[in-house]
Amino acid sequence: MDASAERAARPFDVLGMEYERAYGHLPEQHAALDWLIARLPEGARVLDIGCGTGSPTAARLAAAGFAVTGIDVSATMVELAARQVPDGVFYQLDVREFAPGAASFDAVCAFFPLLQMPRHDLDATLARIGTWIAPGGCLVLATVPLDVENYDMIWMGQQVRATSYPTEVYLERLAAAGLTVVHARESEFVPNFPGMDVEWHLFCLARRPGGPAVPAHTLCGPYPHPDSYRGPHDLSQAGWLPFEQRLHREDIAPVIEVLAGNERVLDVGGGSGAVVAAIAAEIGSCATIEPDADRVRSMRDDVIEVQPGRAEQLPYADASFDGVVATWMLHYADDPVLAVSEMARVCDINHPKARIVLVQGAPDNEVIGLLNRICAPIAGERPDHQGFLLAEAGRVLAARGFTELSFYPLTVNVQFPEGDPEVTARVIAGLWYQGHPREAEMRAALAEHLAGVTSLSDSGVMLVARPPRLEI
Repeated sequence: MDASAERAARPFDVLGMEYERAYGHLPEQHAALDWLIARLPEGARVLDIGCGTGSPTAARLAAAGFAVTGIDVSATMVELAARQVPDGVFYQLDVREFAPGAASFDAVCAFFPLLQMPRHDLDATLARIGTWIAPGGCLVLATVPLDVENYDMIWMGQQVRATSYPTEVYLERLAAAGLTVVHARESEFVPNFPGMDVEWHLFCLARRPGGPAVPAHTLCGPYPHPDSYRGPHDLSQAGWLPFEQRLHREDIAPVIEVLAGNERVLDVGGGSGAVVAAIAAEIGSCATIEPDADRVRSMRDDVIEVQPGRAEQLPYADASFDGVVATWMLHYADDPVLAVSEMARVCDINHPKARIVLVQGAPDNEVIGLLNRICAPIAGERPDHQGFLLAEAGRVLAARGFTELSFYPLTVNVQFPEGDPEVTARVIAGLWYQGHPREAEMRAALAEHLAGVTSLSDSGVMLVARPPRLEI
């Protein structure tokens, strides 16, 4: 490394863990990592430039199952990162000398590492970073937006020489690097270090065009996917209500949070009305489409607009809503692709808050696992694959312009405090096979696996689809 890199490393060699204590709780950094983790494919290759102590960036990425490579000019930081994140690979290296080859990473993180190099090096580094990102990949960049070059200052008690650009120049440089910036936000932060004042930060989230419309996200597993849809499950009130009464749901609150700022929302499926009621309570009203006439009558009130109908033929004009929600319903649709296409049709893609939110089962969902392993073979049916449904939905939505796709895990449990395997088996089998000619056989087979079971995971995945637009 040259003298400028050694000068840049010196403050961090001295600070060590003090840096993590000062900046490790930075809210915008954690929000940016949330954004990234929700978009990356299973086993994604991620480069962490200026990895520091490894926390929080490399630690969170490695915990999510990604292959993390970290580089830093500070030997102390590299040593700390290797110790704190044993699943990552870390090198003491100047980013200006790093040459991984084109499209080597699915994502690059750069949280404040480019502030101690001359502008000509900064320009060249941003351009090179753009080439390291594979088509469809992501960049998360954080910096201090200032119009300064080689500015000597004291920071955390250390002498540093800072260089940066105003926000608009960073946006220009990222566009020139072939990246599409989808979010840019300036924010204030006070580091947890004596004598530090308010800092002004810029966070940029960007994508490289191309790549698959829906990366092979781990929450859409297991892989490989089936070639086609298995067909819809039967849905009956007699089967659903005993199951729903035992649910401990933590999946509704995240849906409501995503819809913050929406004004006209459609819930497709209605069901028991729990999600519809929560949306109406939050934003003042909600429309829903429900095929069951009895549930239509039971849900209708002053703030809930209920229409009878099917997801494959929504009785609304184009762009009638700024948000559309469908929870746990695609596996009941005759044609999930057509249903999702209809959701995209009635959602106003030009609205600044346009979004479509889908919830389906997670790969580790124990209830669906039991139904697939035990009940489906007895019924002579193909197993259910919730990840296939979400991936197909993502492809449909991306083709309709909702290309910003994010996947989030949701926690749901089904409680069986009796610990009675026959009761548990009756509830589980009835969810999809109520009234089936071989339901009794399914219950008996399930009961053999449920002795002493008092809780089962019914975990889910939330897919949030938005049109791409720059948010500042």
